[in-house]
Order: sequence, then structure tokens, then C-alpha cells
Amino acid sequence: MAPMFKSGLKAYKAVETESTAHGGKGAELVVLLYDGIVESLVAGKACLERKEYRDVGRHFARAMTIISGLRETLDFDNGQPVAQDLLRFYNALTSQIIHAQTRRDIELLDQCLTWVKSVREAWGELARRAAVAPVQTREKAEPSRLAAARSGAAVAAAC
Repeated sequence: MAPMFKSGLKAYKAVETESTAHGGKGAELVVLLYDGIVESLVAGKACLERKEYRDVGRHFARAMTIISGLRETLDFDNGQPVAQDLLRFYNALTSQIIHAQTRRDIELLDQCLTWVKSVREAWGELARRAAVAPVQTREKAEPSRLAAARSGAAVAAAC
């Protein structure tokens, strides 16, 4: 497993209370965003296999737009060290997607899909926990665990 992936997965697993900033909906929004990344990468992979390179670019651009939105809304003031871990993960993922596209490398793309799906699973678990756990107030939640929460709603609103 690549170091950047481990860092990103670790960060997501550490964000157990992040969804409270959105009334319990933050993790659900991030899951939907990750579903969008997976959907775009899978569609891009199919186009790559068919050598429809213009469409590959369109699908990969959509995935990278979602990743960029998640990256840009990280809260570094209140979310250390989680925000820094997520930043490294997003940067590594973006770099790998670009390499997969320019090299037309399906194996590298499959690796990206594995990373995204694993982190998406972690967010799915957070969403399930948030659905059954009592909602904390934002003031009671640890600031470092709220780093990604703000990103989910902001990016969802922009997409």
C-alpha cells in the first residue's frame, strides 16, 4: 500500500465526529463525492480501454475537479493533522490520475480506484455511525476531526 494512501485513509478514519458540523450529513455528502470520483474514474477507464481519449480526459477532469474541491475546502486552522494528511492524499491521487491518463496506464488507474474505494468505505462507515450515534454539538467535537466536514458540504454545493 502506498504511503500517501495510508495517510489519507488514516486521516479519514480519524474523523469520527466530523459529520456533526452538518447536522449528521457531512459524511454522507463526502460519500456521495467519492461515489462521483469512482464513477468518473470507471467511465474514464472504459474510454481508455476503447481508446476514446477525448472522453478519458473529460471523465478524469471531473474526478480531479471533485478532488480539487475537497482539497480546497480543508480547514488547516482547526483541522491539523488530519487536514495535512488529506492534502497529501489528494495531491498523490491527483498525480496518479494524471500519470494514468498521460501514460494510458490501466493498472495505475486501477490502483487509484482501489485507493478511492477504500477511503470511500471509511467515509461510509462514518456515515453509518453518524446515523445511529447521538449528534454532538460543533463545540463539543474535536477541531481536528472537523477538518473534512466543511469540505463535504462546500464541494457538494459546488458540484
